[in-house]
Amino acid sequence: MKHRITNISLAVLILTLIAGTFNSWAEEASPTASGSISFLSKYMWRGYKLSDDSIVVQPSMTLAYKGFAFNTWGNLDTSPAEGDAALNETDLTFSYDTSKGPFGLGAGVIYYGLDSADDTQEFYLKAGYDTLLAPTLIMYKDIKSFPGYYFSLGLSHSISLTDAIALSLSGAFGYYISDDDEVVEAGTDDKYSGLQDGLLSASLSIPVSGYFTLSPTVSYAFPLSDKAEDSLGLTSGEVLGGVVLSFSF
Repeated sequence: MKHRITNISLAVLILTLIAGTFNSWAEEASPTASGSISFLSKYMWRGYKLSDDSIVVQPSMTLAYKGFAFNTWGNLDTSPAEGDAALNETDLTFSYDTSKGPFGLGAGVIYYGLDSADDTQEFYLKAGYDTLLAPTLIMYKDIKSFPGYYFSLGLSHSISLTDAIALSLSGAFGYYISDDDEVVEAGTDDKYSGLQDGLLSASLSIPVSGYFTLSPTVSYAFPLSDKAEDSLGLTSGEVLGGVVLSFSF
């Protein structure tokens, strides 16, 4: 696992300045901690299949205070194409989120520690609106190894089935713009850009104690265009499922 973290200080500085701009909007809050561990049938990321039909285990831990948050996330592939089970990705995210009325704004920087590719870093900006389907638009900008932009439009809705159990439905749709001369549209010399991927998900939220929640989940990932099929290596969609155990206090 690589642990190079270069240029991240600049992104953190930018994020801190943005947070300062919106700090007057933040409400008083106490520090919080939350975490989860996911057991999934495969690892899909922005339409890319990153596991070889093996169970993946993805632990996550977040500490938050007054809109600021630090998260660490990992991916353990239990049966990779080569070698034994291994933790092959560790991501670190520093973020700031705030809201004013129905509007939500956020920014963050993500460090991706990867085994199968060069480590990289992204900066992102997020805007959401508290209305039907809770639309949220996020722009990601890679600032190191894979130059380009990824835009994600997310929609979600929650349905209360009982006083304690809820069904969550969500969809995310991505658009990718490459700044890399080596990432080109198949059969051309043009840099790749276009509709990338969709992800439809459904999950149940089942409390198991005062702090823990169990969430069975199923998702369907699919390319959004012919260009994306070539880029992602997918000619049809991928179904994945699993269960997430989460806690917060």
